[in-house]
Amino acid sequence: MSLADQVIEAVSSSSDPDTPRFLARQMSLMSDLYRLFTDNGVKDIEAFLLAAAKSDMHISLRPQLIKYMARLIGQLLGSQQGKDGALHIHLIRALEIDPDKIGQLSRCLPLTSALKRRGCADIEAFLLDAKRGSLPTTPHLIQSLVPDTANKTSTYKSSSNVSTLLRSRELGCGVNRRIQRIASGGLKLSKSWKGASNDVIVLTWSPDGTRFAVGAAAQCDEHNMQYNRGNNLILGDLVTNSLKELPDHWIPRPLPATRNTEHATYITDPRLYMSVSAVQWCESMLFTASYDSTVKLWDVSSHSGAVCIKTLRHESKVQVMARSNFERNLLATGTQSIGLWNIGEDDPTYAPLAIIRPRLSKNMDLVPSSLSWGGTHASRNILAAGMSGKDPENGDISRDGHLAVWRVDEASITPVPVTPNSQNIFDVKWHPTLPVFATASSCPQQIRTTGTARDTRSVVRVYEPLASKRMAIEFDCPALDINDVTFCPLDTNYISASCTDGITYVWDYRKPSEILHILQHGGPLNQLDENLTREQADVGVRATLWGGTIDQFYTGGSDGVLKMWNILLSSDDVHVRDVATFDEEIMCAAFSPDKSNLLIGDAAGGIHILSAGPFSHIDDHHMHFERATESSHEVGPDPESGVETANRLLSSGQLMRHPIYGVGQGPHYSGPFAAWARPRETPPDMLSITPLSQAIQEMQLEGPPVEQRSGLDSHTQQYVNTQIQLARIRNQQNGHKRETEAPAHDNKIDVIDLCSDEEGSFIHSQTLTTPKQPEQCVKQAQMEPTIIDLTGDTDSEDADIGSKNASENSIEPDGDLETERLQEALEEDYWFPQSGDVDANIQDPDL
Repeated sequence: MSLADQVIEAVSSSSDPDTPRFLARQMSLMSDLYRLFTDNGVKDIEAFLLAAAKSDMHISLRPQLIKYMARLIGQLLGSQQGKDGALHIHLIRALEIDPDKIGQLSRCLPLTSALKRRGCADIEAFLLDAKRGSLPTTPHLIQSLVPDTANKTSTYKSSSNVSTLLRSRELGCGVNRRIQRIASGGLKLSKSWKGASNDVIVLTWSPDGTRFAVGAAAQCDEHNMQYNRGNNLILGDLVTNSLKELPDHWIPRPLPATRNTEHATYITDPRLYMSVSAVQWCESMLFTASYDSTVKLWDVSSHSGAVCIKTLRHESKVQVMARSNFERNLLATGTQSIGLWNIGEDDPTYAPLAIIRPRLSKNMDLVPSSLSWGGTHASRNILAAGMSGKDPENGDISRDGHLAVWRVDEASITPVPVTPNSQNIFDVKWHPTLPVFATASSCPQQIRTTGTARDTRSVVRVYEPLASKRMAIEFDCPALDINDVTFCPLDTNYISASCTDGITYVWDYRKPSEILHILQHGGPLNQLDENLTREQADVGVRATLWGGTIDQFYTGGSDGVLKMWNILLSSDDVHVRDVATFDEEIMCAAFSPDKSNLLIGDAAGGIHILSAGPFSHIDDHHMHFERATESSHEVGPDPESGVETANRLLSSGQLMRHPIYGVGQGPHYSGPFAAWARPRETPPDMLSITPLSQAIQEMQLEGPPVEQRSGLDSHTQQYVNTQIQLARIRNQQNGHKRETEAPAHDNKIDVIDLCSDEEGSFIHSQTLTTPKQPEQCVKQAQMEPTIIDLTGDTDSEDADIGSKNASENSIEPDGDLETERLQEALEEDYWFPQSGDVDANIQDPDL
């Protein structure tokens, strides 16, 4: 959105008619206050105000001047002390309300220097024009020129004295003036750097246009993990000419970090870096989404101190992300589903959005492909999302998909019906100044057979959700797949679609049945799959941007060329020039807010900056790169591993460890609950308080003796008894070893246990609840346990014990000694780690 449109939107968003007058008064006061500081030698305004709040004045100013400053600051900060309050009283009150109030004021004051020649009435008149929407929407700089009399040609030279020009005009003298518009037409390569993890796919600029963030893809599939590397998220600063790695988007590498070969041992990074799928810069906060199933929030108020302050965890890869343009705490993300985050809370909450799909497509697997919030005050609470189906294996494009729209109010979320809505949605974009959005989608099965529709394979549709659920207009496109759809921000009549066939198509609303321009790029730089068409295998045109004027339209594609077009000219003259040529495919591009710098990402991990501003005059094209320190790369416990999840559930009380039967439901268990274990037709909201059915209850390990459970037959009783005995062996712990102690009066039977993880297996005694006679105890003490070795080739100590025959293991006179030796053998054989230390996600490649 242009700067003028931002002012219009900001002023129009307030329903108070006195807003322009109030803002004009505040701006005028700030301008006067800043002039006082500069005229009296105060360079560090924030330090001065903080010192004044402590009554510790280091700069001697006249008492009348201090009193005047106090009055201005009191009016700005809304202090109740009015005109008579001392300076430090106003500042102390401001700090009590907001500790950063003085910092905010000191940062805003220098911005008012541009208004030093404007009075309060002038500012109010400007804001009233903005409220009426009568400001020009094209940002430009006006420069007055006079004829160059030294040159006989019709050239002009700049006059540094505008007053002379105005006076000459008032006197009736001819100055032969003209107005020259200086915008983004003079772009030149300013900076380049190469070293991102892979294709640079997403870009964003800071609001002031001096810093940027870059997100890149990463080779993280099972066949290319050896090519995985860092630098998947880069933070840049034009002022300091530096780049910085932000290394937090990774998961533990599933394979061992050390790999042995016949020739050498390679040490690989224990981190597996994941692709960064979306980046968005809002005020001093950077939002980044990644295939590591997280969205991270970064405090980027300073380049050197950038730090991740919050992580939003998802169940699967984050495909798309969009922060609301008006609600700073509202963030939408798309994984396998779409939901909203309230990031303003200490513990952010997530609310999934209901998607109403046609009956025929309910069983189709759809993935979010685009997500976009309304950009105007009228559409500020409307979220549009596009979804795509799985592409067929022949390289063609899926026709399955869905378009979903919601109205997000403070107390409710309401689906907004739109139609048609059942095609594969490639892209969704809102108009920058109107409450309408456009979609690029696959062509429906039933299409018209007249006009250009004969060659139609995709469509661009425009919707007006506030006026009608039916699309407003449709443009037929001959391309198979569309990358981006864009509105012209300077003229509402034009819309474009950049496609994988290397062409950008432009339409005019006034004649939608015909394509206005076909803007063709050259062939791709990289070799394509010969079994597929270019549309199926090529990325095509990935960068589509509008410059500062309507005659500056830029596209960049797989031929590595950034082209500039003038869509107002004829088809023969529409191409203006090739702005820049690169050795790699152009994957993405973004203009800074003032259109003076253009950031480009290529397919080889390269970043390029084209500038029409002061940065273009610097001869050094190199940018200093700062790699993340080793401490920021340290690999800690994976918070999503089974071990960490089990520990969190145990510590929260959702689960508890029974001394005999192991881990089970705890006092704070919150689900899920087994519906099949409850009586039939139990409502879902009653599962947590409904007892188990009688048949399931009698199968539980804990409870009355098994023989007394009347609902079990003999076979089921034996099964439950076996499970109880196994639970005793596996879950009674002595350090890290299984206890095999049993009361001397318990009956024992020989059981072959094939469940041991050790190399030797023993027939050991297990406890039964049936009491036995004293003489049976003596006889049992003299019996030697039968030993079966199922390993054969093991060389462990346990196997050595197991291989001895009965004669070699004769009972010693002291029965207690033999019992102790047997106990040691059983403990060694039935060693088992604590369940809290076991990661259930087996990562051994040999298993």
